Amino acid sequence: MGVLDTTTSTFSTIDTTAASVTANDKYIGAVAVGTSVFFAPFDEDNVGVLDTTTSTFSTIDTTAAGVTATRKYWGAAAVGTSVFFAPFYEDNVKVLDTTTSTFSTLSVGSLTGSAKYAGAAAVGTKIFFAPSNENSVGVLDATTSTFSTTSAGSLTAQDKFRGAAAAGTKIFFSPHNENVGVLDTIWSA
Repeated sequence: MGVLDTTTSTFSTIDTTAASVTANDKYIGAVAVGTSVFFAPFDEDNVGVLDTTTSTFSTIDTTAAGVTATRKYWGAAAVGTSVFFAPFYEDNVKVLDTTTSTFSTLSVGSLTGSAKYAGAAAVGTKIFFAPSNENSVGVLDATTSTFSTTSAGSLTAQDKFRGAAAAGTKIFFSPHNENVGVLDTIWSA
């Protein structure tokens, strides 16, 4: 994994092979909780965990939680000490309690198929998922565990966005086959 020290502009790497990380498309998306960074499992059967104070990389197995498919999740967002993984090929949002390293699953309703969402960002207690092949933005209320959708307008392209970031009350979706997407969360959720 790559690490950029923004103070010195020095780039270094941390080896993940000691933690038995072997897939070609290991992780896509990451989020920090405290001094740890959690990596969303794409083709790996685990969540990657980097302790930034010791530069130690470890994993949390996902197979016991029933997550073994390829192209599982694309992106992660945190609310408090919980990490929420954006469903790409999975038909659920996987939630990691970082204090206990345990998983729970939240339904995304009738959404099925591939490449649903590709990116996640949080504003307050709501997580917003960047639409990839879906024609709506996924919205998860972390307080009530309720999943809903809000319109993404008249966008019709496949693989619309790849990534999301929050700035204030707005979510910005990274363009893949569309322009930059902007969602004002005050009016939409």
